[in-house]
Amino acid sequence: MPTGKRARALITAGLVAAGTTAFAGGAQAQSNEQMLRMIQDLSAKVEELTEQVQTAAIKADSAETRAAAAQKTATGDVKFKWGPSPTIQSADGKFEMHVRGRLLVDFGHVSDGADKQKRNGTEFRALRLGIEGKAWKDFKYKMEIDFAENTVDITDAYLEYAGWDPFYVLVGHAKTTNSMEELTSSRHIDLVERGGFTDAFNFNRRIGIQAGYVGDWFRVDVGGFGSELDEPDVDFNDEGYALSARAVAFPKIGNDGILHIGASVLYRNYNDDFADRTVRYRQRPHAHISGIRYVDTNNLNAGSDLFFGVELAGIMGPFWANAEWGWLKVKDIVGQPGDSATFQGGYFGVGWFITGEQRGYDEGTFDRPKKVNKPVFEGGWGAIALVGRIDFVDLNDTFGGGPCIMAASGICGGEQLTYVVGVNWFLNRHTVIKLNYAHSDVDKAFDNLGDTFPNGKNSIDSFTARFQVDW
Repeated sequence: MPTGKRARALITAGLVAAGTTAFAGGAQAQSNEQMLRMIQDLSAKVEELTEQVQTAAIKADSAETRAAAAQKTATGDVKFKWGPSPTIQSADGKFEMHVRGRLLVDFGHVSDGADKQKRNGTEFRALRLGIEGKAWKDFKYKMEIDFAENTVDITDAYLEYAGWDPFYVLVGHAKTTNSMEELTSSRHIDLVERGGFTDAFNFNRRIGIQAGYVGDWFRVDVGGFGSELDEPDVDFNDEGYALSARAVAFPKIGNDGILHIGASVLYRNYNDDFADRTVRYRQRPHAHISGIRYVDTNNLNAGSDLFFGVELAGIMGPFWANAEWGWLKVKDIVGQPGDSATFQGGYFGVGWFITGEQRGYDEGTFDRPKKVNKPVFEGGWGAIALVGRIDFVDLNDTFGGGPCIMAASGICGGEQLTYVVGVNWFLNRHTVIKLNYAHSDVDKAFDNLGDTFPNGKNSIDSFTARFQVDW
């Protein structure tokens, strides 16, 4: 019997019994009229009490239903986990949201042989928050905002359709499909800084559309893009455009080895207004706190540029090596004896986990270590990797093929050769301390005599410590 009816029956029976007893005991002393009024009063009281009990029962049933629904939602319809940040997922797997973030704090020192600078500094190299996940199973999304340097910048912000697996289509703000070093997250690169040519050649994120195929041992990506998101004074009548493509093979070697072979191309067309198509190629030494870019072409009024690069890397047990080389041809340069110039750059690096871990790899880019055998937060020593690299950037072209000299007819932005050694200490897979020492030699930088010796030479030493955590 429902709660309301049971209560009403019990109350009615009790009151009727009480009334009957009272009636039996005093029937001789009361008139029929008095007894009728008493019965009517008892009946009204029963109705009033019944309504109160029913109202309370309805409220109790409603609260019980809501509690049961909430419990079902908490335990059945939604899954929640930490790993290391919160992830919320629907029970059917169609919806998911993961909170992302990274904190990269750098401490550094840089000085040069020409006494142009001697600097100590600290900075938030990255301070990002964002979300990524999926909706209706086949749509993936990601959005991150970087608060470093007291500014607010949108980094990745895109929507991806993965319902045609292994094909995908991505629309939004993302990196062009070029260079293993550039596409590897700043969380997972070997050193504090990326390879010099990636910044010198202005690789960046743009608004556009990408598509690709990701197989078991190779992938192909292509993209078409408009302007950079933060590009100033964009002429939307002709903002320019960029086209990129990359092909990578990554077959397995042995039980746990990987061989990476790749190539990419990037074409950028700047708008037709000569006043708005200024480009500049330059690079710091291996220290972002450096106030000077010692190799620098200065501003060029160019119509387009074309990049081609090759990639080679391998992972075998605790060892890995990686190398890239790229060429950039700048076309339709106004005010120069020749109408084009070619620059180049690349690097070769090696690494070794002396504690036995293995470098991670994810479909064409490096990833975090597969595992830290003895994390610090579990009483261990963490994982320690030794890394080294030779890095080269050449921003010289005399159009005639001759050497850059003071009176050279062409562009003498300079050559920069850098040697870097470092130690990476992984407290766990998401927390790492990086220590880098770098020495750079600059030569033939005649377009930047203000930052070099009179013969276009200089030498730079830097030390950088990075404290990093991501989730």
